[in-house]
Amino acid sequence: MSEYRLYRVLDPVTLVEGVARVVIVTGDRDIRAVYQIMEFRGFEKLAIGRKMEELPRIMSAICGVCSWSHHLASGKAIDVVFGRRPTPRSTLVRKLVNYIQVLDSHLLHFAFIGLPDVTLWGEMQRDISKLLAKNPGLVEAALKTRSLFKVLEKKLVGKIQHGGFVVPGGVTRGFNRDEIAEAEKILGEISDLTMKLHEFFKDRVVYSGLLRKLAERGEFDLKAYNLGLVSGGDLELYDGALRLIDSKGRVVAEIADNSKYSDLIGEATVPWNYATLPYYKQAGFKLFSEESTILVGPLARINVSSRVRGEKASLEYGELVEYAGGKPISNLLYAHWARLVEIIHCIEMMREIMDKPELYEGGLVNITGSPVERGIGVLEAPRGILIHDYTGNGELIATSARVITPTTINNMAINTNLTKVSGRLVEEIRSKGEPSRETIAIMESMIRAYDPCNSCATHVLRINGHSQPVSFTLMVVSEEGEVLWWG
Repeated sequence: MSEYRLYRVLDPVTLVEGVARVVIVTGDRDIRAVYQIMEFRGFEKLAIGRKMEELPRIMSAICGVCSWSHHLASGKAIDVVFGRRPTPRSTLVRKLVNYIQVLDSHLLHFAFIGLPDVTLWGEMQRDISKLLAKNPGLVEAALKTRSLFKVLEKKLVGKIQHGGFVVPGGVTRGFNRDEIAEAEKILGEISDLTMKLHEFFKDRVVYSGLLRKLAERGEFDLKAYNLGLVSGGDLELYDGALRLIDSKGRVVAEIADNSKYSDLIGEATVPWNYATLPYYKQAGFKLFSEESTILVGPLARINVSSRVRGEKASLEYGELVEYAGGKPISNLLYAHWARLVEIIHCIEMMREIMDKPELYEGGLVNITGSPVERGIGVLEAPRGILIHDYTGNGELIATSARVITPTTINNMAINTNLTKVSGRLVEEIRSKGEPSRETIAIMESMIRAYDPCNSCATHVLRINGHSQPVSFTLMVVSEEGEVLWWG
């Protein structure tokens, strides 16, 4: 009979997308924190047997938060399958939509989760309603951005979510100057409202010393590999080379051909999670260890990039790096500031694209090309590297599909970070009967700093040790917390 004991600590984790919980597993020799993603979506199975050109529309439904990221990544994979290089105009349209997606998602997390989580540190309630009571004008600005984004997205791409405008080699529609003029006005309003959030963060979190005080906590440190897209060393969100750096900032690999992503990323499966555990392949799979953990997302992108384009974004990037004491930045709490850098960057890049004559000129679809069996699309979703990998037959019918999401890649990192504080938590339970409010706050803040999208990450199930498209895992636990059976 097993000697392990389980402590359900955060069940469920709140203020994240999807369903997850934290279980502390204690044994004779070690204490570990397990981040369990608790739901299953089998989109890879749904893709099989479908026409390849249908996949971007189908895959956009994986998630309601980052549906455009899945739509675009899937579209990039289908471009390869059909052998069609998108036209210059359609590429600008796609990039503009991707900037909208990242900006929308980042502002949502920054205003409604990040700011309350950090600025209300030490209080029992750390959510947007509590922030509203203290700063009604700030929350009003955040809420206004939400309504403006819906108008912007519907005006430009026809739908708020789950659109279908990407086709092999291009897009179904472009933008005219009148549409962009209206979009620029909306973007201007969003930018003004964003500056209020920016000023609040800098005054209350940075200049007050709060961020430095919290960042001194060792639990938030993660000395892992960082992975992100770069273009000539610049931060890139749509189409660049995969750059991997180690915990000391040294470039370990830079791959221009994204189809070789599997040279860097391996995937392990475990019986207690519906998500896989990706790791740096050359280091080997080492569970709960920084030695093989890969970090993706805003902080990783800042770490792998040499520069950030945009006048204001570049200045913000420089201030962040200087404040943190140089790169790589290993403390997770700086992810909130990294997200702010990218918010400013997206606004400036959207304006740059809107000013390009090429956005209004030329064809929208390239219909020439020679089909191939396999296509891989890689881009930066708001939470990090997103990969869609498809294989089809001679009739362009999907025979296999693989989706690796940012939260999946960060799964090892989340577990590793949580394990750092698990020993302290168990000691508190043993001595006082319950964990302290501060320890729970640390664990919640760790998870939220990653901005996990758990629904996107749930793709793998096993039956009798083999990966399967359907089924579930059962755990039988006694009232005392002892694991009686696990299979």
